[in-house]
Amino acid sequence: MKVGEARELIGEAVVGAVRAGFAHDYEAMGYAQHPAPEPAFKAGRDRSGHDSSRVPEVPAAVVESMITDDSPGMWFSHKVEYGGPPMIQLQVRSIWARQVAAPGWAVLDGRAVLDVLAWDETVSPRRPVRVRAALICVDYDAGMHGWRAHADNRDLRVAWSPEGVATLVEP
Repeated sequence: MKVGEARELIGEAVVGAVRAGFAHDYEAMGYAQHPAPEPAFKAGRDRSGHDSSRVPEVPAAVVESMITDDSPGMWFSHKVEYGGPPMIQLQVRSIWARQVAAPGWAVLDGRAVLDVLAWDETVSPRRPVRVRAALICVDYDAGMHGWRAHADNRDLRVAWSPEGVATLVEP
């Protein structure tokens, strides 16, 4: 897989997680029957960002990547009220293209993989057993921002099924 394809796959995974999270919160919080009040102060101009009575649309993400010598991570914040597409900024090590993107590890268990921290060398080809991944968090903020989402970078263990399906294990 090429880096551009990996970025596209990450963008699709993040947008999918945001859409699913918004839909889950909408149902779980009963916003269809009892919408949250609109915030007294509203940032941004897109009114759908402050409308809890429906799940907002989430457009395709813009994904950029840059090389870092520091700790790899993903910066992501999306507030519907501003009306723009979700913006994802990946900060990855120089070996990410070869070790993560090329073999197809850019998305595991629906989450963006930012670095491989440990490998299982007992199988061929080797596969990740510990990764830094981006978890997507969503909510409706009745205090100011309305529908919003952000990423939380976490180091997670990877459990592999006998069929070769990866599951990221949260501590």
